[in-house]
Amino acid sequence: MDTRLLRSFLAVVRAGGITAAAAELGFVQSTVTTHIQALERLTRTPLLDRHPGGVSPTHAGTLLAERAQQILDLEDRMLAELAADATRPTGPVRLCAPESVCAYHLAPLLATFRERLPEVRLSLFPADTRTALTAITERRADLALLLEPSVDPAQADVADLGRVELSLVGPAATDLPRDRPITPAELAATGVLLLEEGCAYSDDLGALMAAAGTPVAQPRFGGVETVKRCVAAGLGLALLPTVTVAEELADGRLVRLRPPDLAEQRLWLLRPRSRWASPAIQAVQTLLTDTIQAASAS
Repeated sequence: MDTRLLRSFLAVVRAGGITAAAAELGFVQSTVTTHIQALERLTRTPLLDRHPGGVSPTHAGTLLAERAQQILDLEDRMLAELAADATRPTGPVRLCAPESVCAYHLAPLLATFRERLPEVRLSLFPADTRTALTAITERRADLALLLEPSVDPAQADVADLGRVELSLVGPAATDLPRDRPITPAELAATGVLLLEEGCAYSDDLGALMAAAGTPVAQPRFGGVETVKRCVAAGLGLALLPTVTVAEELADGRLVRLRPPDLAEQRLWLLRPRSRWASPAIQAVQTLLTDTIQAASAS
C-alpha cells in the first residue's frame, strides 16, 4: 500500500473535507479525491460519508484512521532507524504552545536549540489548550506546551515544568489600591481586558467575575501585546504572565496590582503516549524540560 493514500485520508478526516485537506497537504483537490477513491477500491468499502457540510468517516473509516496512524508511526520509525546514524537527533519537530509561551519562554531558547541540535528543524506555532490537544491527537504536533492549572489527557504523557507567575496590571495613573486584592466589583468598574477564549487564566478571571455577578461584556483580545498597549492607554486592567509585562513594570508604563484569588497556573509539556518519538523529538523534549525547569527554579 502507498502510505501517501493513508496520509491523505487522515488529512481529510482531520479537516472534515477534501478541499481543506488538499490545502493542508499542498495538493490539488483532485489528487486527494483520487487517493480516497484508491483506498476505497482497495478496502472494498466506503470510508467517508459525504454530506453538505463536508465529510465524516464511516465505521470502517474510523477503524482505518486508527490503524493508519499506527502504520505511519512505524514508517517514520523505520526510516529513522535506516538513517546513517539512527541515534543522532535530526529531522523535523513540530511544537505548539500558547502565544505568550512562544514569545517569552521559547524565543530566548531558539539560539540554544540551534547550537545544541543543529540538525533538528524545529517549527513553532501558537495554540490554545483545545487546539494543542487536538494537534497532538491528530498528529499535527509532536510536542505541546500548555498553560493550565492541571491537565490529564488520556492520549499524552505529561511533564510538569513549573509554576507560571501571573500579574494583574493596570495603567501607571491608576488609583486602585496595591496593598490588597482587587475585588470583582472594582475590576468591573475599571474594566477588564481578556484574551481569547481558551486562555486558561483569562477564562478563570472571567468566570470569577461572572460568579460574582459582574460578567465581562467586552470583546476578547487576540494577543498579549495588544492587551498591554490597551492597558497602558487606560482602557482597563489585564491578568497576564509576569514575564510578558516585566519590561513595562520595570519602566513604569504599567503597575502591578493584587488579583483576586485564582487557580495557580503551571506549564505542562505533552507528548503523544502511543506514538514513537524520534531522537529529534526526544532531544527537544529533554532540552525543553531541563531549560524551563531550571529557569523556574532560579
